[in-house]
This record gives sequence, structure tokens and C-alpha cells, in this order.
Amino acid sequence: LETRELRVPITKDPALFEKARQIGARLLWLHTYGERFVPPGENPGHIPPGNAKCTKAIPGEPDSYPESFEYNDTTKTLRVGAGKFAPVAPEVFEFEVSGLKVVQSWLAYRMKGGAGRKSSPLDDIDPESWPSQFTTELLELLWVLEKTVAGYAEQEKLLEDVVAGACFQADEFPSPPEHMRKPPK
Repeated sequence: LETRELRVPITKDPALFEKARQIGARLLWLHTYGERFVPPGENPGHIPPGNAKCTKAIPGEPDSYPESFEYNDTTKTLRVGAGKFAPVAPEVFEFEVSGLKVVQSWLAYRMKGGAGRKSSPLDDIDPESWPSQFTTELLELLWVLEKTVAGYAEQEKLLEDVVAGACFQADEFPSPPEHMRKPPK
């Protein structure tokens, strides 16, 4: 962001602005696993189940701890060691943020031996067997990403509507005070 201008179209249409706010709040609710911007009727800290299910449990014995995972886009099956999760849409498995493939990274860090940099001896402390909590966390991640991807068409249409209408120009906003222009420490 230091080398690029950030361009965000902000509509002058109050109804479109409210729709954008609602979509943004829903994404924040999903991406905080139900902790923020909880919609009416939803329980805080709860993500409603999606399509993905654990169709074959990952064994809990130490010698069955998963060492690898693989994805079959034809059957929409994610194998984690001897376990299986389906259906997992290709868009969910390939979902990425700034080049980081979210599901694949999550799994790589939880495989036997783990992934990533080791910054302290604490990084070498791993569970001896696959905990059921990992299965729950993986399902919740898949459900969050399912719902995120499912909203893309609505977001695309909203962006088209915003850009097609009257938008605020940068010079129509007050300049932020100097203390707000400094990067955080």
C-alpha cells in the first residue's frame, strides 16, 4: 500500500452503500468465525454448517497421524491422511489471500512434522495424534470459505452497480489530519 494508490469506489446512493455495508459485515462475521458483526438470529462464535462433511474420520492413533493431504477435483474430495472430507469445491480448496492458499497452508502446518519457520523450541511441540478439534477447525474453515466464495456473484453485481452510479471523488472528502497519515508503529 505504500507504493500504490488505493482506489475504492464509494457510492453516493444510500441504498447501495447500505447493501455494501451489509455484505462487508457478513464477510467480517464469517472471517472472524462468528465473533464480530453477528447477524440477527445467529449465535456469536458459531458458523452455520456448509456442504463439506467429514466422510471418513482421521484415525486418532499416533501412528496414523497424517503426513500428507491431497485433493481430487473430480470427486471434490480432500484426503487428509486416511480421512476424507467431501464435497469440497475446487474454489474452496484453491482459495487464496495474497498468494497464500488458505486450506493448503492450514493443512501443511498441521501435518506430522509441520511446516513453516521454527522460531523457538515451542514450535516443535505437536500433538501425538490428530485431535478431533483439528477436524472441527478444518470443517469450519471449509464452511467459511464456501460461504465466502458463494457471495462472489452478489459482490460482483454490487460493484458493477456502484461503479455505474454516482461515486464520491477523493477531493470531496476532508483530508485526514497529519497524525492519521502516519503508519502504525
